Amino acid sequence: MKHFLPIFFISGLILSCNSKVAKDDELDHLMSFLVGEFSNEEQAKNDDGFAFLRLINIPIWKNKPGHWIYTELYDANKDNYVYTQRILQYERVDSSTFKSTSYQILNAKDYKQGWKDISVFDKLTIDSLKIRNGCNIFFEKNTSTIYTGKTKKKSCSSTIDSIEYITSNFVISRNKISIWNKGYNDEGKQVWGKINGPYKYKKATN
Repeated sequence: MKHFLPIFFISGLILSCNSKVAKDDELDHLMSFLVGEFSNEEQAKNDDGFAFLRLINIPIWKNKPGHWIYTELYDANKDNYVYTQRILQYERVDSSTFKSTSYQILNAKDYKQGWKDISVFDKLTIDSLKIRNGCNIFFEKNTSTIYTGKTKKKSCSSTIDSIEYITSNFVISRNKISIWNKGYNDEGKQVWGKINGPYKYKKATN
């Protein structure tokens, strides 16, 4: 019996190593493009149809599996006017596809401008989040420096009156994020969001 103990011990080590989450260089690459501070200042100056906005994406919960991001979109001229606050989880779906899952923060006001001190998220738990069912964004790598993503057709229902569902389209590159959100009524007519194109954000800091 003693003769076999080293074999069992080695087998256990192998299984333990294999159980660890493998490093995903492509997903890490996508995250490096997403994380940082962005704004559409140039776009807003050239087209008064677009508000001047700032977009902050910061990594949180580094001790949890996967990539978790706190994202906040706010008016650049009025810091206190926040449009959206979300927790996003990014993960791989298959060999060519990544997915972001969006969560609503139930007590969002407690985390407003949390990007200034990310330790505030240490007290945020999964129980304080509500998943936005059907609002996943599915990303694919188009080139070595460009990813595109979108929701599935008619899958992301809306709580806004007169809007049946929302679609989101992303184009992400090294220093830019393009986001085009549109809302449709039950007849399939666009009733919310920009008609003439997406918001175009450029990275200010990492």
